[in-house]
Amino acid sequence: MELFLVALIAVLVIWWVLEYRRHTRNIERIGIRIHVNGTRGKSSVTRLIAGALREAGVRTVAKTTGSLPQLILPDGTEEPIVRLGSPNIHEQIGIIRKAVALGAEALVIEC
Repeated sequence: MELFLVALIAVLVIWWVLEYRRHTRNIERIGIRIHVNGTRGKSSVTRLIAGALREAGVRTVAKTTGSLPQLILPDGTEEPIVRLGSPNIHEQIGIIRKAVALGAEALVIEC
């Protein structure tokens, strides 16, 4: 039983290290990263910044939260973010992974 627990812990630690490295590499692939925070107007500011970057020719992905969380794709179209519970760090990791897959040069995230 002890050997099983040691092996399980070792596997989890290795998985966490690999996941951390993959996430760090994904973050580094996005040259412009903007985090919008505050009390009021975060979604509007996120949309304005993303729109300005897109108009400047920067391939941009944005994420708004608010009452209807949306992922704004590089072409400006939106897709809803489906949540099974409250927002969490795994959602952010997934958004970054998707932005990299879409070839984003900039990521604007509302938090």
